[in-house]
Amino acid sequence: MSGSIQAEKPATALRAVLGVIGGAIVWMFGFFILAQVLVMLWPAYALPARAWTQNADYTFSSLMSVLNACLWIIAEIAAGALAATIARSQRAVWVLAALVMAYLCFMHFYLVWSKIPWWYNLIVALSSGPAVLLGGRWAAVGRRAAAPGMAVAS
Repeated sequence: MSGSIQAEKPATALRAVLGVIGGAIVWMFGFFILAQVLVMLWPAYALPARAWTQNADYTFSSLMSVLNACLWIIAEIAAGALAATIARSQRAVWVLAALVMAYLCFMHFYLVWSKIPWWYNLIVALSSGPAVLLGGRWAAVGRRAAAPGMAVAS
């Protein structure tokens, strides 16, 4: 009996680590994939996007900025959902949320604050953690609905 408990703990820890890594990868690339889709749907978006990526020159219109913030939130929700699905644990989602939010708060409150509108910095940085947690919660609820007799690990 104790052998099965010992074997289960490393597997659980590995799932948690893989969940955080998988969620981070989805978060990092998710925004850029969504932005590429936006470029295809709205070609005018490409010019300010290129100006930002090449010269850190923020020339997005207000509508483009709102769409950027929405794309970040969508990527964060997807990251949280994937982390919860892989890890089967909300702890991994909390770790991912803390890492993403710490990174974005550092970036938007310290490094790029003067280059980007204040309201955009606030939205992107402060919504990041809650968005990851929301994705994790949705995945947990979906998992519970798919398997009503199974308890969700937390």
